[in-house]
Amino acid sequence: MKLRAKMLSVIIWSENHEKLAKWYEDVLGFTVREVTTHPDDSCIGFDFGDTYFSIGRHDKVHGKNQDPYRIMIGFPVSSVSAAYEELKDKDVTWIAKPFLAPTGATWCMTIADPEGNILQFFGTK
Repeated sequence: MKLRAKMLSVIIWSENHEKLAKWYEDVLGFTVREVTTHPDDSCIGFDFGDTYFSIGRHDKVHGKNQDPYRIMIGFPVSSVSAAYEELKDKDVTWIAKPFLAPTGATWCMTIADPEGNILQFFGTK
């Protein structure tokens, strides 16, 4: 059997999920879809259509990401240059400013959130 599935969700776990989610809301402009507050399962979900992207609290996660290059989360944007202009003066850790991908097919830029998780943005120049 070959598994065929669409991406359902991405969750970034944090010791301080509210502070991290606020950065995604304030700096990146993500729109909060819902806030879940259960004793053992609290998270802030953002609106990305069919894909659920959220920042959650996890008692086994402490401090910054110790291996940030293991997973990189990609977001499509219409223009990487426009996204760069919007973010260049904000509280963003730059890993790579806009560049043409090695394939020559798309433009990219790469940043890290305050806990060291790596985010990439893809689109036209």
